[in-house]
Amino acid sequence: MKLNKRYIFLLGRPGCGKSAVYNQLVRRLKEENLADEFPRVDDFPKLWKLFQEDTRQKRSRRTEDGGYKVTDDTVWDDLLKEVNQDILPMSREGRIVFVEFSRDNYTRAFKNFDPNLLDRAMGLYIDVPFEICWRRNVARHEKARAEGTDDHLVSKEEMEKTYLHDDGLEFADNSSFPVEVIDNSKEGEDSLNKQIEKIVKLLKEKYTDEL
Repeated sequence: MKLNKRYIFLLGRPGCGKSAVYNQLVRRLKEENLADEFPRVDDFPKLWKLFQEDTRQKRSRRTEDGGYKVTDDTVWDDLLKEVNQDILPMSREGRIVFVEFSRDNYTRAFKNFDPNLLDRAMGLYIDVPFEICWRRNVARHEKARAEGTDDHLVSKEEMEKTYLHDDGLEFADNSSFPVEVIDNSKEGEDSLNKQIEKIVKLLKEKYTDEL
């Protein structure tokens, strides 16, 4: 059996645990032989490039805590249009393309993607409260800096403006393509492992083709 969904969107606030979900889910998909390749596409490098190149601060500005803030909201749609063009040609049998991003309005965000692509997609919305996400971001940033890594931190001002509230749960209920919800608010791998197993079971039962 192989998955007939070619794209899996990982959605949720920065710090919700998209990397953990990706790593654990890919490990299980490999064990179940449901796909052979698992490339991962993230819109944040595009956003960071914009921050670095926007020296005249036309679409963003520096914040007092050393982070950046988007000042032109059309940036968010432009980034996803680029991602859509990047991932359209990546589809092929045996490959699952993981696409991750965070938005406050997923209903609007997915209007930037090709409908034919979404017909071959499913989503995982990782539900974690804002304050927990912020603490995780700060802890990750401090750990990276202590280890000498050139890490970046999105300002809390930007986090609150963009991610304090989102329509993730509503979107999961009303999306034109299947979206499952994962609660990753608890620390530790056991809770997440149980939910990953449910997702793998669902994938095997509903979204696989016999070879």
